[in-house]
Amino acid sequence: MIGLQTLLFTTILAAEGGDSAPSSGPEAFGIGAVVLLVAVAAVLGWMAYLFVNSRRSPKAFPEETPQNLQPYLSDDELENNKTTRVLRAALFAAALLAILLPWYAFNEPDRQAAAADDLSEFNIEEGEHWYTAFSCVNCHGADLSGGGATFTEARSGVTVLWAVPSLNDVLFRYSEEEVRTWIDFGRAGTPMPANGLVGGGAMTFQEIDQVMAYITANQISQADAVAKIDPSVTQAVKRIENGAVTTQTFIDIQQAQINDVKLAKQKLAETGTLPGDIEDLFSADGTCTEQSAELVNATCASPGQDSDRDGLTDAIEPTLTDYAATALTSLPELQLDGTYQPNPAFDVSFDPNEAFTNTKAGGIAVPDLEAANELLETLNADVLIITVTAEREADFLADLESGQSFLFASQELQLWGVDFAETAQAMNDQQAAEQVIADSDVTRDAVVFIDVTEEMAQRAIGLFNANCARCHTGGYSAGTPFETGHGTGAWGPSLTGGRSQLQFPNRVDQIDFVIDGSEFGKAYGINGLGTGRMPGFGRILSLDDIELIVLYERSL
Repeated sequence: MIGLQTLLFTTILAAEGGDSAPSSGPEAFGIGAVVLLVAVAAVLGWMAYLFVNSRRSPKAFPEETPQNLQPYLSDDELENNKTTRVLRAALFAAALLAILLPWYAFNEPDRQAAAADDLSEFNIEEGEHWYTAFSCVNCHGADLSGGGATFTEARSGVTVLWAVPSLNDVLFRYSEEEVRTWIDFGRAGTPMPANGLVGGGAMTFQEIDQVMAYITANQISQADAVAKIDPSVTQAVKRIENGAVTTQTFIDIQQAQINDVKLAKQKLAETGTLPGDIEDLFSADGTCTEQSAELVNATCASPGQDSDRDGLTDAIEPTLTDYAATALTSLPELQLDGTYQPNPAFDVSFDPNEAFTNTKAGGIAVPDLEAANELLETLNADVLIITVTAEREADFLADLESGQSFLFASQELQLWGVDFAETAQAMNDQQAAEQVIADSDVTRDAVVFIDVTEEMAQRAIGLFNANCARCHTGGYSAGTPFETGHGTGAWGPSLTGGRSQLQFPNRVDQIDFVIDGSEFGKAYGINGLGTGRMPGFGRILSLDDIELIVLYERSL
């Protein structure tokens, strides 16, 4: 053993690169020595175990007989005790199942209904989330009652507030699949984009399912949907009456935009250097602080005095107040209605002895450094806009003046206008002509003659504009000046020039079509093939109102 130990020590030292003889102290044992000793001890132990087992007597440790060679239970024990225990267990299990299965069957429908309700509630909540996340709420409203979307009208280039339909009653006009189609593919030429993956958007099938669940859950009652009809008719008629005023308003707004472009160079001369001047104040020696220099990604080598410790030196706060006053006067915000409003970011002042000089809505105090940063960021944005406007003044003016010419032409043509007395006469003449044909054609269904008065004609036009013009009158959703004439067609076909009679020789068929709407791939009228885009109005309009609409359409 002494020879083996010496050999191990020598081997360890050789492995560690040592050339000298082993020493007898603790420093001779490193980690390598310990590992090697453990390995040798394990090998020796294993060899000792094998040696001892090889010397044991088989008689002292007899092997157990395998189970397949052992005698099993007797027939009596199998057929009595064993079978009895098995049958007793089976009886107990059967009794337990007899109790549990009815209980399960009784409770399972409620459990499934509760699970379905929970899933439905989850889908509605997620649908509300996606309705907001994908900006549907911006146009269709938080309560799905409709609204408007800023949009550039294609023919004129004029910025308009596009009328966006309500969704809280949409399922009274369209099926869920038809609504899903609008979500998937949008409507070309309108603010409605394609949202579904199949249409090139970003919404998955599940997200659309959940939005549909949210829309479905927020449908108003049929009674409420019907109650909206008369106010919508009144509004549509007033829109016709106010057409000239509305057009003049558009002209005034367009002129304000033209004037604003022409003022760009003057505004640039008055405010163009302000952003750079403020950045210099924030970072220059003697006028900077560490906080103000950080706003412009600079360092402050020699900070100035900051009495109120608001991050702005005393020296620059009066100057910032003067700059803000200049910007407030020179850079008001042009509103959609053509008026100017002061920019609240410029309506600020700075007091060297007050760290919270300004307040915002609700009386909340604003730190001076925050107000100064907003002043600088807003100035940078506005100066960039007026710089581009000044450089491209001719291009901007060409577009705006073209839109103005369009509006002047619309003001002269007044295509939105209508003479209710003439319309009533045209509707009665149309009935008379159809009556002559019906008298000579026994295959046609008889239609009761309606003596249309001027008030009835007004209602017919109001009903048409409120419910049909969005698709059947070009430019209707953009606003009165952009209409191309009643029933001239847009996403739906034109109804003028007797096209309704050609499609539906029998007026009853057209009435039924307006009641039911179109179905994808289903034929209607003469050579008509449904696309699902024509809604059915039978659940929100009375038969009398639908008959008025159809008669008006046939008189166009």
